[in-house]
Amino acid sequence: MKYKKPKNKDHFYYYHNEFFHNYFDLIKAFNEKDYESDMHMQEFYEINIITKGKGIHFIEDNYIEAKVGNIFIIPPNVTHGYIGGGGFDVFHILISDKFIQKNINDLQQFPNFYTLFNIEPLIRGATKTPLHLSLNEVQLLKINELLDKLIEFEDPNSQYSSIKRSNYTMILLVYLFEIYNENNNYIKNEEIKNDISFMKVLSYIHENFSKKISIDELSEMSILSRSSFIKKFNKICKMTPLQYITKIRIEASKNMLLNTNYSLSSIANKTGFYDTSHFIHCFQKETMLTPSQYRKENIKTS
Repeated sequence: MKYKKPKNKDHFYYYHNEFFHNYFDLIKAFNEKDYESDMHMQEFYEINIITKGKGIHFIEDNYIEAKVGNIFIIPPNVTHGYIGGGGFDVFHILISDKFIQKNINDLQQFPNFYTLFNIEPLIRGATKTPLHLSLNEVQLLKINELLDKLIEFEDPNSQYSSIKRSNYTMILLVYLFEIYNENNNYIKNEEIKNDISFMKVLSYIHENFSKKISIDELSEMSILSRSSFIKKFNKICKMTPLQYITKIRIEASKNMLLNTNYSLSSIANKTGFYDTSHFIHCFQKETMLTPSQYRKENIKTS
């Protein structure tokens, strides 16, 4: 059965400063009852936990059934929405990019961080098997205890409450990473195993983009032939492996351009480009700006 995607409003975009009002306010948490939403985007990460009922979750051009215990992580600038309505409750956790930056070294210690925050959302609904995190009744009860804590410490003007929210969010994330790893260890279905192997390939790219990455290396990791791997990659990611690797390198370089004083040659080296000229060529092709122009324009407006 096909579902009609919710309306897509061009102006339906949530900005960081609409929710996070000071330097220590990094987490927002709230439960929305009878939830339904048009397609929209936001500047920050968002975690949706289905706490009651059933609905349909849309992300980009795909959709998937949403039911109690499902957890959907939405990266920045990704369109998504829901068909739900009466009896469909969704708990929202909004995560400032400053929270991610502050805790990135700890988060990267968990192999499922990139998988859940970047990889799974990219291919959600594009595979025959659901790959998102889903909790059983016992796990959901434990999660609800943490969600209650997030609501309890909700004062945005209290630094104490903000620190509490951040700490409980880290505890929640660690628990989710552990559950996801545990759930995957018990999967016996070969098709699901193959899709998980494919996600591991994407995670490998995110974790090793600064190094030389070959298509043969990736296809071997995916347990597919080179041609089958490329075909599956194009189908799921809507781009070639090389285009995906370049995209990840460009995103990493944007972060360095705005948050460090590294030279262009240093950024090129740290993000896996052959040399500075190759970096500038790829960056300009992707963004229509040179790296220097991007740095100047965005630092000026940030």
